[in-house]
Amino acid sequence: MNNNDFAKMHNPNRPLTLLNVWNRDSAKALQHEKIKVVASSSYGSAADKNKEDGQQVSLNENVGIFSSLTGDMFRSLDFEAGYSDNSNSLQSNIKYLIKNKISGINLEDKLPGENELQAIEKFTEKINLINHTDIEKSMFVNIRTDSFFSGDLMIKNQNKELLKETIDRINQYEKHAIDGIFIPGLKNKEFISTIARNISVPLNIMLDIQSDKLEEYLSIGISRISFGPSTFLEFNHTNFTVEDYFKQKIDQISYLENNKLINLARG
Repeated sequence: MNNNDFAKMHNPNRPLTLLNVWNRDSAKALQHEKIKVVASSSYGSAADKNKEDGQQVSLNENVGIFSSLTGDMFRSLDFEAGYSDNSNSLQSNIKYLIKNKISGINLEDKLPGENELQAIEKFTEKINLINHTDIEKSMFVNIRTDSFFSGDLMIKNQNKELLKETIDRINQYEKHAIDGIFIPGLKNKEFISTIARNISVPLNIMLDIQSDKLEEYLSIGISRISFGPSTFLEFNHTNFTVEDYFKQKIDQISYLENNKLINLARG
């Protein structure tokens, strides 16, 4: 499985649907269910270790989440802000990810502990460096913009000026060969459709596995749906083993896959 194979899974008519993992056991449990794409959650990984989110868990530990996987798997890492404060360390980190068979990353446009998004010019320097380092395009670069993911989310999901600013920002990112855009916090379906119509890369949103209805977010332009830390949070309020938890979750939404409405990447 390569970058092109993964890119093809991003389909607005049948969005790739990812049940995020937080440690080796949860990753292995997904593979046991024949899931071919395993995506990590940095929040889940940190909470599993009783730490705060925001690069408090080492890059090595987060890459280690995938160490239990065998065979032909796609490993998508929550890369946070890149675990670096300069170009040399970012380049070293990218080389490390490629060496460890990471085939997709989510890179945030806000630094840990900061309230504001990075300036577009500054952030796109990171994107350019990643593309320059990963010359074979072995990794799917999914850029996360946090414009809707701070403050009062309900108010932000009604802010049409923020919608315009977000589209403008994404359009600038698109000039730098990104593969996808991830907008956590975005729930307004009209906004989602508007963004999808005005960008050229696959749109990824994040739902809460407990409170959001997956069916309501189909056929509105979304190509990838993640559940972020909500899988970890829900699992920790059950008495299930992690294997039984994921089996139950997959069973609950498998009818959508059977009707070709979502893609769980099972093979």
